[in-house]
Amino acid sequence: MQKTAQKFIQEFRRGEDFNQNDSVSAVVVNGRLSPLDLILLTKELGVGNSEVRKNLVDLLEKIGIELDTPTPDKFPVIRDKSILRALVVEGFLKDDAASESAARVLTRRVKPSDLALFKDTYIMSLQESKGDYLSLASKAKVTRALPFVERLAQLPRWQSDPERQDAIKIAQAALGNILLEEQFINSVRDAEVMAPPAPPNRFYNVGTAKDGSEVAKRLKILGRIGTRRSLLTVCEYLRSPLKSYVPQVSERSVRYAALEALLFNFPDERVLHDPIGLAGWSAAEDFCRVHLGAVFDGPTPDIPPDQAYPTKVLPTPVRK
Repeated sequence: MQKTAQKFIQEFRRGEDFNQNDSVSAVVVNGRLSPLDLILLTKELGVGNSEVRKNLVDLLEKIGIELDTPTPDKFPVIRDKSILRALVVEGFLKDDAASESAARVLTRRVKPSDLALFKDTYIMSLQESKGDYLSLASKAKVTRALPFVERLAQLPRWQSDPERQDAIKIAQAALGNILLEEQFINSVRDAEVMAPPAPPNRFYNVGTAKDGSEVAKRLKILGRIGTRRSLLTVCEYLRSPLKSYVPQVSERSVRYAALEALLFNFPDERVLHDPIGLAGWSAAEDFCRVHLGAVFDGPTPDIPPDQAYPTKVLPTPVRK
């Protein structure tokens, strides 16, 4: 059954959650969100309770994705300006789980250039020493916001909270604090040099392998910084021989962490999503060459095979 905007709102008010399988075609007219439905959804997003707002964010995310047209080389992302504006403005009107969800959708599903359309909103908020738009200003590279972010970093409520400290340092590095950016880049190099031995498991001898789990974590931070210099460092790790480990559960190449860091900044690029074989990894490297100026010497090396360990060890058969 096709649902109107009013029908969605009524269900959310009754405590029902948004179903990702629901069709949104009834609220789309000529390839855009119906103007009347946009008004209804936007108004409710501004005044509804936290659960209603969270469901509306999920609904707007789906509409935004469906309004975009995927191509063989591009993923759909949210580009519709009316939906972006609703998420950026009404999505942040209350300090609740819905605003956190809106921030997550905007940073994961929107290109930096589209986020930058609302740079004045981010700057005005940061001028008032509010950190609501910190991650959006960082990804959008609104460098004019750096002085206000630097001032925010000096406030006691930001200095006393380790998570806030991390977030604001990443923002500072993203917006032009070169010293902090250098520290983050060096932290990846240091983690590689200081990588401990790979954790032993019950299934095979890890030999001299090193544990790249910390490298993978720090690469993702470079992705959030997203400057050309940081992403050039990320590109280097598309050839990493290291793996990250979940002891006794699984192991995976650090190269996937590098891809995730790149996808954060180029969310519509299919070439950066789960490459298949050497050809796929070579294509990801080519993307880095073309878009970032990366340089790779020699052919693309084989990727270390990922492994999910068996949940139990089968007994060794006894020979008769």
